[in-house]
Amino acid sequence: MTEESISHNAGKVLIQIYMGYTKNDKILHFNELQQQINLDENKLMRALEYCYDKGFLDLEIINFMGGGKSITIKRITADGIDIIEKPAEQSNKRPFNVTFNFNNEFNVDSIIKGEVKLF
Repeated sequence: MTEESISHNAGKVLIQIYMGYTKNDKILHFNELQQQINLDENKLMRALEYCYDKGFLDLEIINFMGGGKSITIKRITADGIDIIEKPAEQSNKRPFNVTFNFNNEFNVDSIIKGEVKLF
């Protein structure tokens, strides 16, 4: 099995947060998210930080003196929602697929509608 990239994991994380927000009107906590997407803590933190740096999530990041971190997911931003909901462009590539390195067969709409599972 090949290692997934940070951006690829970030796409999965963002979709999961989006689905929790739209279906349950709830932003998942770090531990809930970790259980649902089955990423180790460090990979999840890197994925969340990637989404934060891209402006897709609003996070509260606390750095501890010993080197550890605490991340609280505050909200999905308008840019985060737009990257998921924006349809394919004329090149037939969805901005989500390009940003998160998913192949063109990856169908965000089918995941959102619950027709296909991502995890």
